[in-house]
Amino acid sequence: MKTNKLLQVSTLNALMMGDYYGAKTVEEILKETDTGIGTFDGLNGEAIFYKGKAYNGQATGKVIEMHKEDKVPFSCTAKFDYKVEALPVTFDSIEQFKKDLEAHLPSKNYFYMIVMDGKFNVRVRSCFKQEEPYEPLYKVACDQREFEYHDVEGVVVGIYSPNYVEGMNLPGWHIHFLSKDFKLGGHILNVSSNNALVKINKLDTWEVLMPENKNFAKWNLKEDLKEKTEAVEGNSKK
Repeated sequence: MKTNKLLQVSTLNALMMGDYYGAKTVEEILKETDTGIGTFDGLNGEAIFYKGKAYNGQATGKVIEMHKEDKVPFSCTAKFDYKVEALPVTFDSIEQFKKDLEAHLPSKNYFYMIVMDGKFNVRVRSCFKQEEPYEPLYKVACDQREFEYHDVEGVVVGIYSPNYVEGMNLPGWHIHFLSKDFKLGGHILNVSSNNALVKINKLDTWEVLMPENKNFAKWNLKEDLKEKTEAVEGNSKK
């Protein structure tokens, strides 16, 4: 039986607590998958995996392509089926984006990966690479850099996670942006579009690759970080 797998590196709670140590390489991730999101060693920028390549939306506002030996502390990727039907969507905010996209999901109890092409108005953010000892993400995010782009062609890559994975991943949507010319990108704080096309892949298998480091081994990963996570993922400084 054919399955569509979500390959996840580490857990969201570990990242929230400050586990920014690279656990897997870009090469290891792209052996099995080609599309998704995450971050890089030291919380260095926002990862966009797209069509078998890894891009970094940096806090400088620029995008660079990453090398196969670069490491990832957290990511969610899949082998995306780009042959599925593209659905037209229009939305004027990230809240409407989430609502309208969820209407296309046959069930909210599965993971989904999306790839959306179009012209967007988008606000993105990213963080500079951190130095040890690492601070928790909810503190680091206070120094995030934000950028706003209008009428820019590009792609939105994202994942929808079901509510029951709280702590392991982020319930709901987590989306990143990459411009068509591969020069702009980051974690999306707000987005709108009048003529986008979205492709949706349902993922029915979930594999988590656990980190091997002393911090991950000792942390209390049962701590409830829901409010702090929501603040980091969705809040703009402006």
